[in-house]
Amino acid sequence: MALRVLTQVNYSAGENAEGDSGLAFTAELLGALVRADRDLHFYVLIPERAAASWTEALGDDRITCIPVPLLPRMHGGDFQFDPAELYKRFDFRRYDVDVLFLNQPETAPAFLQFMNRQTFHNVPAVGYIHWFDVRRPSTPKHDLHRPALLATLAGLGSMSLVGCNSEYGRKQILAKARTWFNDDFVELLDQRMRILPPAVDVRGLVPRGGRTSDTPARILVNHRLLKYTGVRALVSDVLPRLWERRQDFHVHLTNPTRVRLPGTMTRAAWLTVETLPRSRYREALRTSDLVLAPHRSTHWSISTLEAICGGCVPLMNVESFLLEMMEPILSGLAPSVRRHVEVRWFYFRSELTNRLCDLLDRLPEEAEVAREVARRAREVYSWEAWTGRWLDVFRAAEGGIPVMSDRNPSLLRVKDLLELNGEISKEAILREFSWAPKQRALAWTSLRKSIQMFAPDDASAPEAVFGRVPTRVRLAGIRPQSATSLAPLEASRESG
Repeated sequence: MALRVLTQVNYSAGENAEGDSGLAFTAELLGALVRADRDLHFYVLIPERAAASWTEALGDDRITCIPVPLLPRMHGGDFQFDPAELYKRFDFRRYDVDVLFLNQPETAPAFLQFMNRQTFHNVPAVGYIHWFDVRRPSTPKHDLHRPALLATLAGLGSMSLVGCNSEYGRKQILAKARTWFNDDFVELLDQRMRILPPAVDVRGLVPRGGRTSDTPARILVNHRLLKYTGVRALVSDVLPRLWERRQDFHVHLTNPTRVRLPGTMTRAAWLTVETLPRSRYREALRTSDLVLAPHRSTHWSISTLEAICGGCVPLMNVESFLLEMMEPILSGLAPSVRRHVEVRWFYFRSELTNRLCDLLDRLPEEAEVAREVARRAREVYSWEAWTGRWLDVFRAAEGGIPVMSDRNPSLLRVKDLLELNGEISKEAILREFSWAPKQRALAWTSLRKSIQMFAPDDASAPEAVFGRVPTRVRLAGIRPQSATSLAPLEASRESG
């Protein structure tokens, strides 16, 4: 049974489309899902200004890109929803939607209101939250971030299931929810949340061989050059003090969102600041020796995990989610390796410079451990290892869509049309019944699900056509293995 999903991308600054973490996450996730389950089709609302980069990254016949005038989050796009543009650019007569996938929970109420109250759909939504930003700005505006948090929580509560990248993040979200909502809401939100860490496209992430001792150690800092990431403190304080003690290293700041910094901060003999396209960034991972992860505010770091999979020695802030991220990796390694990582690869803020010196002094030994950790990390955090769990979430949401009665007149009429023609498109059904997408009284999504029970829709094309002969031989009963089973949402039945 085809499952068609509509999603709107979540992207950050828009300054470096090819290097945007939102692009990497969306492209890798959707690509892994459609490779694993060929009954999926994604419609992706992408930013018009970067349509070429997104279309190339999302290249698959089961992913349809729809450019819209979408702003990046840092320019106001975190709350952006334009129903007029959606209705104009998404062909509701030919395309179809079973589930919404919203990586910006703030937009969920608007999407659900439009789809289920302004058009003839009754679709559920699957949400995902990569970062719940509870930082208080260090200015007189320190309380003004609360409306955004409240909107995010309301969006999470409106969705059928919600993915969160870590247990660390889940606890922060539930703690903040208790500030505004009653116990019943918090308990319901807790029940709907699933831990789904962003995986890594491990293809081509192979650690290099041993380094030569006569070249400076290459330290990679692959996070935004902003205060909340801890990178500004590294550049302005920690690394200059390290340079005073030793000059056997060079730092590469990838600056993925092209943050503008004063020249007094960036003009240093030990520093290169360069925004890289994806291909060159992967090469930088392969040739780097260490990666610094000073995060404290976020829930996860795709860039740090990717560097670990590529064989870099990480130095990670212990006051964050990073211990949780490493636990599944370390649990499959020898106790001696685990102890080594826990003692030498984590730091408290007061000891960062000394810990970094220790790693530089024993870099060949650390690199040997890093290769073993990288092998295990690629096993644990590859998309292949997590695809089944993601698919379970989408299918569970679909399971909550009610179906029509077998005696429903519209359903019986569609069966007659299929008997006559062998197949029928959504567009033809609407024309035959004189229906329009904005006829609010209809429950098209339920009718579509009921039709698929006897005339499946083939997901290989963007247009919904029921009863079409599939473009492949479908092996009955074979589905990707799930990392964990999720009980499907209870489905109710419509009587009419």
